[in-house]
Amino acid sequence: MENQDYILCECELEPLENFVALLEEKFEVKLVKSPSVCMTMIQAEDSVEYQEFYLGEALTTECEVLVEGQRGYGICLGDEPVRSYCIAFIDALTQLPGANLSSVEAFLSEQGELISKALQLEYNQVLRTKVDFKLMEQE
Repeated sequence: MENQDYILCECELEPLENFVALLEEKFEVKLVKSPSVCMTMIQAEDSVEYQEFYLGEALTTECEVLVEGQRGYGICLGDEPVRSYCIAFIDALTQLPGANLSSVEAFLSEQGELISKALQLEYNQVLRTKVDFKLMEQE
């Protein structure tokens, strides 16, 4: 799924953790690198000259696992060891040859819809605070 990383980083942690717990019972999982907090340089691009530059550093958590011998890597913003492990697990799982990914795709689709609804709700709430200056002039 094209938005896999975005969805895994933005979805609620509890459903993600429960989903991964159900799946990892079916596979041999080895922790290559335990979740650890680190600083990651944030790269950006100048909108005028299209030159790349480093905006600064961000606190991230990274993890690396092997699922049935397939390497998976997870990284997310903030101090979130459980989320980085879940991302790494799903990354490895989606790269396994011949793996049945229907449950993963269903989960990602469901979480993507929940994220979209939450963003739409937030957008609508922001719109309610917008001032219409034309109406103010009429008073």
